[in-house]
Amino acid sequence: MKKFATLAVLAAISATSYAQSSVTLFGVADVAFQVGRGTETNRTSQGSGGLSSSRLGFRGIEDLGGGLKAGFWLEAGFNLDDGTGVANTFNFNRRSTVSLMDDSWGEVRLGRDFTATYNNIYDAFGDNGVGALLKTTSLGANYGYAMQTRTSNAISYFTPKNLGGFFGQAQYYRGEAANGSNDGTGYGLRGGYENGPLNVGVSYGAVSSLGVYGDVTNANIGGSYDFGVAKLLLQAGQDESDARDQKARHYLVGATAPVGAGLVRASWTRISVQDSNVQANKFAVGYVHNLSKRTALYTTFAYLKNKNGSALALNGSSTRLGGNSKGLDIGLRHMF
Repeated sequence: MKKFATLAVLAAISATSYAQSSVTLFGVADVAFQVGRGTETNRTSQGSGGLSSSRLGFRGIEDLGGGLKAGFWLEAGFNLDDGTGVANTFNFNRRSTVSLMDDSWGEVRLGRDFTATYNNIYDAFGDNGVGALLKTTSLGANYGYAMQTRTSNAISYFTPKNLGGFFGQAQYYRGEAANGSNDGTGYGLRGGYENGPLNVGVSYGAVSSLGVYGDVTNANIGGSYDFGVAKLLLQAGQDESDARDQKARHYLVGATAPVGAGLVRASWTRISVQDSNVQANKFAVGYVHNLSKRTALYTTFAYLKNKNGSALALNGSSTRLGGNSKGLDIGLRHMF
């Protein structure tokens, strides 16, 4: 009887604990048939994340009372086509954070997370698949510097959601170099306004001694406006590397339009290097058909036109300097 009484007490304590907390298991399984065509080589393959990055995650919130809450978020990326984790490891490389939050003063978040400049992306294709702007930024990586998607060892502050539509983010992170230097240490700032159909934002970030790129700065401005029948998206940005003494600029004009149970997406993007004629322009169009709230079929076609010293290619193909490339994604995504 004593044993049963002890178990009953533990069960009651556990029930009380769970009543104050919530933990969610979530994820995305996304695989695509991918075709790339270039002037030098072509490639046909199966890849992961043509619409959304495949991932598995856990998140939870605990009510601490008085409006204060604690939360955690652990998210790991994986490749659905071959079952491997990103970089052949299965770890929480996408996000691993713990937070304190309150509706009156906002949120303080610690750990590995998106950079402030990445949070300011306004792209009809997000950052996935052959149509996305970030899929052409290897030109920036070659001649200037492409934007950091995530950073580790960060502390971020997010403003509350009751500021009349205005929002902001401030972020600082340490490189934690063994020699005590500032290598890899940086910060980011983002601010904007979101109300009804309008959403606009501007961001700036800087990081010290990021490997061969030296000191790096990123800045972008963008926005979207939802007309109901279609949403217009605009963005412009610049990434600069002092070690290479180069600036890579990007521009985007995009649109999405709901059609029945689906969504049509289209965009024009340009990546160029300042003080040179090196340039790449990409035109992309796609369609997402929702079979349910969680499952969708999708396809995207992109055409990339290089200029002068640019030789970017799509979906693993290769092309000559100044040559062109085509890419096609056909895939299936399931969210849970």
